[in-house]
Amino acid sequence: MYDEFIDYMIEVTNTFSVEAEAEYAPFQTEAVALHFNIDRTRASRILNELVKEDILVKVNTRPVCFLHREKIEENYGIVANSTYDSFDALKKELVIDKAEGIFSQLIGYEKSLKEVIQQIETSIHYPDNGLPLMLLGPTGVGKTFLAKLIYDYTRAKMIIDNDAPFYVFNCALYANNPELLTSYLFGHSKGSFTGAIKDQMGLIEQADHGILFLDEVHRLDREGQEKLFTFMDQGTFSRMGETNVVRKSKVRLIFATTENLSVFLETFLRRIPITVNVPSLEERGQAEKSQFIQSFFTEECKLLGIPIHVTNKALDILNKYYYAGNIGECKNIIKYSCGFAYSKKTKNNDQIFITLQELPGQIYKSSPQLFDNYASKEGGVLFHPHKKKQILHVNEAMIKHIEQTYRNCMGYFSKLENSEWKEREFLEKCTEEITAMTDNLIFERPNESKSFMMEFNLSAIQDIFRYLESHYNIKYDGNSVYTLSSYLFFKSQPFILNKQDENLTKQMLQFIKRHYKAEYLIVAKIMSFIEKGMELNLYLEDIILMTLFLCKNQIQQHDNRLKAMIIAHGYATASSIANVCNRLLGVKVYDFIDMPVESSIKDITKQMLQYVEENDTSSGLVILVDMGSLSLLHDQIKEAIDGPLLCIDQVSTSFALEIGNYLSQGKSIEEMLKPLEELVRPNINLYYPSKRKEYAIVTSCFTGIGTATQIQQLLSESMEDLLDIKVVSHDFERLKQNGMNEPPLRVYDVLAIVGTDNPEVEGINFISLEDIISGKGENDVFKIFEKIAPPETIRKVNDRIIKNFSLRRVIDSLIILDTEKVISQVEHGIKQLENQIRQKLPNDKKIALFVHVSCMIERLIRKSPISEYPNQEEFERVHKKEISIIRDAFNVLETTYSVQMNIAEIGYIFNIIKPNLMSYKESAT
Repeated sequence: MYDEFIDYMIEVTNTFSVEAEAEYAPFQTEAVALHFNIDRTRASRILNELVKEDILVKVNTRPVCFLHREKIEENYGIVANSTYDSFDALKKELVIDKAEGIFSQLIGYEKSLKEVIQQIETSIHYPDNGLPLMLLGPTGVGKTFLAKLIYDYTRAKMIIDNDAPFYVFNCALYANNPELLTSYLFGHSKGSFTGAIKDQMGLIEQADHGILFLDEVHRLDREGQEKLFTFMDQGTFSRMGETNVVRKSKVRLIFATTENLSVFLETFLRRIPITVNVPSLEERGQAEKSQFIQSFFTEECKLLGIPIHVTNKALDILNKYYYAGNIGECKNIIKYSCGFAYSKKTKNNDQIFITLQELPGQIYKSSPQLFDNYASKEGGVLFHPHKKKQILHVNEAMIKHIEQTYRNCMGYFSKLENSEWKEREFLEKCTEEITAMTDNLIFERPNESKSFMMEFNLSAIQDIFRYLESHYNIKYDGNSVYTLSSYLFFKSQPFILNKQDENLTKQMLQFIKRHYKAEYLIVAKIMSFIEKGMELNLYLEDIILMTLFLCKNQIQQHDNRLKAMIIAHGYATASSIANVCNRLLGVKVYDFIDMPVESSIKDITKQMLQYVEENDTSSGLVILVDMGSLSLLHDQIKEAIDGPLLCIDQVSTSFALEIGNYLSQGKSIEEMLKPLEELVRPNINLYYPSKRKEYAIVTSCFTGIGTATQIQQLLSESMEDLLDIKVVSHDFERLKQNGMNEPPLRVYDVLAIVGTDNPEVEGINFISLEDIISGKGENDVFKIFEKIAPPETIRKVNDRIIKNFSLRRVIDSLIILDTEKVISQVEHGIKQLENQIRQKLPNDKKIALFVHVSCMIERLIRKSPISEYPNQEEFERVHKKEISIIRDAFNVLETTYSVQMNIAEIGYIFNIIKPNLMSYKESAT
């Protein structure tokens, strides 16, 4: 009866639409009872039980309605709740734009496949007919599946017609018969070869206004590649045997290969601007691997129509096994195991069991070590054919697993303390442990629909993260919520540690607070909510494990604004001013401390020191106080602050709003100081940290902070584990305008500025990116680091910089377009420029152009060009000739990529080659 109910609800839910008013009668209990010829009470009971099992969604209209959850999600997107007050509430939540949900349903959408999907979307949305796309990756990673999703997405976005054709062709099938392969692709005329008894249309022609996916395209011979290149270049082709007939077709092409791109003709690759590297299953990480295994078991449940019980031992083996054939092999192994178990099922069994015995022999033969030491892996997971969530059998093994994870991390920390390991090794090993633990927490978490405490934990943790996201801009994902909720469900008591382990725990916590401050500060915020709101006790080991969890996860804090605090005497004076300002500004700018009138400076200092400990104040801190006595606060906290501190006496709501407006705009303390001092106001004092400054290198680029951040990452990678130097990206115009007054130069002992142009900050060394790429900057590197590191360390850093800062590596880091093609096109433009001005450009200028113009192409394609240039109108009026020369030289880029350079972009190219252009102008006159 249950299965019949589910089938019926799937059928009627198909008629549900969010775009139009529907007839709701078929979804009501009365209609279901009538259909099955049973009484209404019995129908209601079954329907409500299916709601509890997350198979149906309940809408509390009058009368009540029911819908099939999975069918709604298939049509519209994720349904978050089991019950809704009205159909309007349900419709508001659903993702109406189905296109946006096509890629988001992929495992790894926001993680391992994030860049892959960005590249694909760039290809799809490119004007006229998109950009040809090459999917590169080993067998079984899902290239064909991705091609099908591209087709679905392109149709859903109405870029192509809904009935547009989609053809898949495997070039390997006819690799030994090039003539037949060419015929399949381009068609043939009658009599063109033996057996050609009639004219035949090829796939290029059949796929007109649609998509053609060519798999194993490396099996095309030279002639086939050349014909495809001609078609991609001109949009024309001829059938085999035709001499004077030129045909046209408008086809979006997707290619796939398992081979290195060196096997292709250069002319062929030249027309494929985007190469997408699809990661292997192992490269996608353990969490995603576990998700695939879970989803494949769920698929088999639905296919076989019976619950599948998988033991923890079998699951662990499947999670640790190396799948040479990637996702395809993983799916086939699970399909085989389920099929084998199903063949042994007796009539009396209402489920099938997957144990070590059901796994294929190839796993044991290739990896026998995986089957050792499984004494504690008791219990299992039950997958149900009509449940998206699995029913879990929980035991105390999970608690032991958490404790063992922590003890292993303590062991790794001991190695770090004894100088046996470096920090990177410590974090990598801890990350492996945390990954294994979180996978188990996800798999073995209790079913929240059957556990009140788990349901409460989930709700509370989700509320905590939502608050942190809205107030502190801390990003999180769903797995983080489930993992932390499950952790808190299992872990309720402290571990029993001896004296030595207690001391090691305290040392480990201090280390983590120093080295992973951003993650620790997030845990500090979470901890406060958990202990007060959920009435749970957290212990030192919990703080350490949660911080390490955030280090390995994708939770990030993106708020770089100055922190601001209002301190005032009275029951609610500071909080009232802060709340009014935050509400009127539309963003949380101010924190507050309400102090009783009798409070001493010592009381306030204690709270402020705690605030500085729990918040990142490296960008700066603004404190507004109501009485002069509080201005002494700086003397008490100056040793604790990490960034500049601005203290302002005698706060008022209007003045706080004025300052809050600057803060919400992202202004620095130095930018705020001058206009504030011009106002007739009470005391304003600016202080800088008095503790020893950390060494730092600042990266900057006149084209924007994005490029500076990429340079920062390459530099950090080059110095990792060798030098204790912070690398900070910063705005070029601010550096140029404010110099030493900018926060990074105040807060850090800045050894050098690295970038594409010199902001000319007095007293700070500058190394140009061009010099690093060309190798001319080697002496500068040694000169900068010689006071803080021995020559052999500097040599290692320099070697890494040379490796990481090759021209191709830098451009590859800055853009997602095909690097080979971009460099080729820019090189053509540079030659044109040299011909026009009748002189050779020096290497440093060429390198600067390669980097800048490559980034410019991508900005123009993404429709986010640089829009402003200093004194733009004057530049356009005075340098008409130079603008014309630059535009003509790089016209090839505008033609190739269907973009147009604006004056601001031309202006920055002019900056790079200004001396050469001006000398040409003088000689011409």
